[in-house]
Amino acid sequence: MKKNLLCVTLVVASSLFGESFAEFRAEALAKSPYLRANSLSVAQSEQLGQITTRYANPTLGLEASSFKQKSLAKRESGYRVELTQPLRLWGVGDARQQLATAQQKRAKATFALTKAQFLKTLSERFVYYKRLSALRKLADEELVIAQTIEHISYERFTNGTIAKVKYIQASLDRKRIENRVSEIEVVRTNAYYELLAFAGIEREVELQCSYTFELQQGTKSAPEMTLLEAKQQEALADAKLNTNKIEWIDVRIEYEKEPDQSIVRGGVEIPLAVFDTRSQEKQIARLEAKSSKLLIKQTQTANTHNLHRIEKTVAKLTKLQQTTQELQKQQQTLLKIYEDGYKIANINLVELQLIKNEMITTKERLIEIETQKELQIIEYNYLTGAYNE
Repeated sequence: MKKNLLCVTLVVASSLFGESFAEFRAEALAKSPYLRANSLSVAQSEQLGQITTRYANPTLGLEASSFKQKSLAKRESGYRVELTQPLRLWGVGDARQQLATAQQKRAKATFALTKAQFLKTLSERFVYYKRLSALRKLADEELVIAQTIEHISYERFTNGTIAKVKYIQASLDRKRIENRVSEIEVVRTNAYYELLAFAGIEREVELQCSYTFELQQGTKSAPEMTLLEAKQQEALADAKLNTNKIEWIDVRIEYEKEPDQSIVRGGVEIPLAVFDTRSQEKQIARLEAKSSKLLIKQTQTANTHNLHRIEKTVAKLTKLQQTTQELQKQQQTLLKIYEDGYKIANINLVELQLIKNEMITTKERLIEIETQKELQIIEYNYLTGAYNE
């Protein structure tokens, strides 16, 4: 019994003096290799933006010539140097800069979505671990009650007031609960290390389980909405760029040296948009922008309904939680009365165990209600942009 009391003490101590979930979450945000790897996409988008806006390199052409006139036996030489520089047409640079900016916004929105989903999943995994810790604590509490009943049964058996079978029955109930404690601890341990692995934290930490999630109203929209809006802006910028049938012209300067003359030439090469007018690219970009607009509308509608659903569900779960807590308090009082009655042989073992099992079942329901409520709150906070840090 001392060993079990020690287990209960350790579980309670870890929940009171361990690291809070807020601290654990902050450490995960700072150290997660998964987030750090995804953050590199933002830096990559900056480089891609420079690729989109940069100028094309000039081209240098060199040519050597050999001349031989019929009237002369001696050969003479010459050369030609040509420098060609592609130049962007007026307005194309601004269109490319807008596209590069839109590409960077999309990359940032993609990372923000990844980060928000990471926080949402981390919170859900913590709630799962918290649920198992509560079940473990409840199992320890039930074990203490079962040990008390077993002890009373043993005293009554040795006094000859009950049959040996009643004592054996109480002993078996205690052993059953000990097995349940061990089973819950196995699942709880797995959940703990899975939580650490997902968070990307190498060291082992004691986590407090007293953290509660509350409804938050974020200052930004849902991360999926932000990404869809960024995709739409990128598609519109791409469509605008593709309205330019011609983006570049080649300006050419040439110097040619021959035996009897020097020639300087200048010219412009202008592509003719006859067959490739970029109309297909422009139409594709416009269709993508239209698709993003429709998805934004669909997501807005779905999020509005989901938020209303969650608000009503949380309110109902809160009310159910209150009534269940009242029931549990009455059962706790009744259990104490039955325990006292069992000591003086006014109550039989079956009645006492029935009351005990009913109270434990009610407490398990409270744990499940709390879990459902917090999962709903996490979903709500995610949809309102509270995780868009």
